[in-house]
Amino acid sequence: MMASKTKKNASKLAKKKILGYIISIIVILVGGYFAKDYIIDNPYEDTPLSEYYLPVEGLEGKELMDALHDIISTNIVGVNYGDARVALAEADVDPNDDTKVLTIYSRESVNKTWDGGDTWAREHVWPNSRLGIERVENHKINQASDLHNLRAIVPRVNSSRSNKVFGPETTSDTYFPGDEDKGDVARILFYMVIRYPELKLVEEVLDNDPETNYTPDGAKMAILSYLITWHYEDPVDDFERNRNEVIYSYQKNRNPFIDHPEFVAKIFEHDDYK
Repeated sequence: MMASKTKKNASKLAKKKILGYIISIIVILVGGYFAKDYIIDNPYEDTPLSEYYLPVEGLEGKELMDALHDIISTNIVGVNYGDARVALAEADVDPNDDTKVLTIYSRESVNKTWDGGDTWAREHVWPNSRLGIERVENHKINQASDLHNLRAIVPRVNSSRSNKVFGPETTSDTYFPGDEDKGDVARILFYMVIRYPELKLVEEVLDNDPETNYTPDGAKMAILSYLITWHYEDPVDDFERNRNEVIYSYQKNRNPFIDHPEFVAKIFEHDDYK
């Protein structure tokens, strides 16, 4: 009888221990779930594209411009101009050779290792002198360091482009970016005008005016009608899509006109922009 009672007590004790283990595991799992945001250092969680643009559904014209501005201007992580070269080495990587970057306008593939700007430089697609601010310095974070507006470029091409506005041919006042880059250029300038409302895309040819360079009065680019046409003639490709993703990983904002090409017609062909 005594042996039977001892076995029962041992059995109860074993069950209590097992139950205790199970409860402990549940507490750990539940506590870990609710505390994961504090345990894991993850201050930025990427928003799915299906949710990123939800606030603009059904909008067009000025309302769409304002809503997109709010989206791409909220909670961004600025990258200074000096560090931009690191991001560009990844964003502008040649799809056929990951040791090189694909440069804008000339489409030359060059070694992506930064060597002080001898092999490739940082091109401001919307020229720095037309951004309404002073010449950018490496430690600065502003519209002149915005990664969406910067592209790897061969130095000699950078010099020939200067700060000319874009047009159907290269002249003393206009620059033709090439058939393979003209759509990319258009979508970059469309992004800039939404991100920075102080900038303006206009129809007239703008000459290089030393009096307005690096001033708010000179914060304009052109030629708008050609940019719209180029957007359709040179549609978004995989290079741009990958670049958009890389810049999103750094800067935490996107170029809406790469994700939604239809936004161009809803904004720049709308009466609100004419």
